[in-house]
Amino acid sequence: MKKIKTITLLSLLIIGLLLTNTNSFAENELDNIEVLTISVNSMYNKGNLDTNKEKHKKLGEIELNRVLSKEDYIKDVNNFKSFYIHEQGYLGGYTKEQLNSDIDKLLQNPTGNTVGDLNLQLSKIISNMNDGHTTAMSFLGTEQFPFIIKIIGDEFYIINTTEKYKDLLYSKIVSIEGAKSSEILKIVCKYISAENETGKKNILHYGYMLYTDLLKKENIIKGDKVHLQILQNGKIVDKIVDTIKTDNIGIYKSYYDNESYNQIMYDTSELKWDAYTNWGKEQFTENKPFYFYKSNRNLVIKYNYSYDMNKDNVLKDMITKMQNEIQAKDIDNIILDIRYNGGGMDYHTKQLEFAIMQYQLLNPKINIKVLTGEEIYSAGIRMIDSVKRNLENVQMIGTNTAGASNYNMSAGNIVYLGKSRLFIYTSGEMRRYDYNFKDVIHSSNLNKGDGSTWYPDMFIENQIQDYAIGNDRVMNYALRNNWY
Repeated sequence: MKKIKTITLLSLLIIGLLLTNTNSFAENELDNIEVLTISVNSMYNKGNLDTNKEKHKKLGEIELNRVLSKEDYIKDVNNFKSFYIHEQGYLGGYTKEQLNSDIDKLLQNPTGNTVGDLNLQLSKIISNMNDGHTTAMSFLGTEQFPFIIKIIGDEFYIINTTEKYKDLLYSKIVSIEGAKSSEILKIVCKYISAENETGKKNILHYGYMLYTDLLKKENIIKGDKVHLQILQNGKIVDKIVDTIKTDNIGIYKSYYDNESYNQIMYDTSELKWDAYTNWGKEQFTENKPFYFYKSNRNLVIKYNYSYDMNKDNVLKDMITKMQNEIQAKDIDNIILDIRYNGGGMDYHTKQLEFAIMQYQLLNPKINIKVLTGEEIYSAGIRMIDSVKRNLENVQMIGTNTAGASNYNMSAGNIVYLGKSRLFIYTSGEMRRYDYNFKDVIHSSNLNKGDGSTWYPDMFIENQIQDYAIGNDRVMNYALRNNWY
């Protein structure tokens, strides 16, 4: 399985809808569903069912190019209006009146809209929530670029390509069809709901800057051949690239014979990830949920996902194995690398945090170095807050986080729009942290800044040259330097 499939398996790309009112599906079941809404937690709730006996059947597809009838478009927009407002736990700076008004504007032009049009229209409305748990399907498109973009600063760099365009690898994109990266960023960010600019840029990698649909909607791109200006060896060169047509995304049911459990999900494994050739250098970590290793007098913990994926990846087992390394009393630093932790379960992060706390109590001189990055979100953010509160000698190294530092959201419910077959994510609760009370737990030094993101003590960002040679300057700094 390719890295991107695994990374997004449970956090973004696969949604489960638990249907408890029937044991069977009609052949045209998707056509019979007008709208569904249910908690995202249902995807984990399989009780004592044997997952080896789970069955799957394809029910239909998400066809972004399909033109919706006037009636179907109106139906889905109204369902979005009714169910989204009801399910969304937090509107950010938006008001319900503004939300209603913007949705009603869509109904003024109900003809000629495709499923993809509706997806982008809803995405632009949702972006006003400033909540990364709330999103339309930003990771789908009808055509892909033959490369993957990495945003460093405000500049676009090519970090992965198809075989045909390997000569462009690690180049800087000066412009796309004459539009500079800074101009494009201003446009595409208006379609992304996130707590801060860091979060928006992170979503773009495998979202709207992987596909051409949004750039076509904004008239930046016209056809399936795209003109680029590329900076290579200090010179700007012109390049024409061909886009890649994508397949429709399948919608499946999973079920068990003679059981009431039924689930609807969409499967992004059908996307053409295999077209790209440079997997392995986009992230400085192995494709595992979590693991650890020892480097000199450093214990490095790679904590990429806040959940156990299967019987071979159990956090409790890893913690037990780490104890031998800690008890050897030759560890000066624990390096906790959570740069790729987009969230999961809070209780899972607490297990690891509690283990590290125990280690530090046994050896108060142990330093904790937390590696931060633009992919940290949700439960990963809550872990930073807790580690900074409860552990001593903590240094944060890396870049700003996608999640905010003064508040945190959680995954809520999902709205399935039956006519377009689109899925909409909502968020449930918001936790806001107030540090204005008496400082009894050294909370005045929590790197919270203005509250929009966590700020590292030492800002270090890997550059495109580092990706090219596999050099992780963030980790190298943590291994090389003793802060205390």
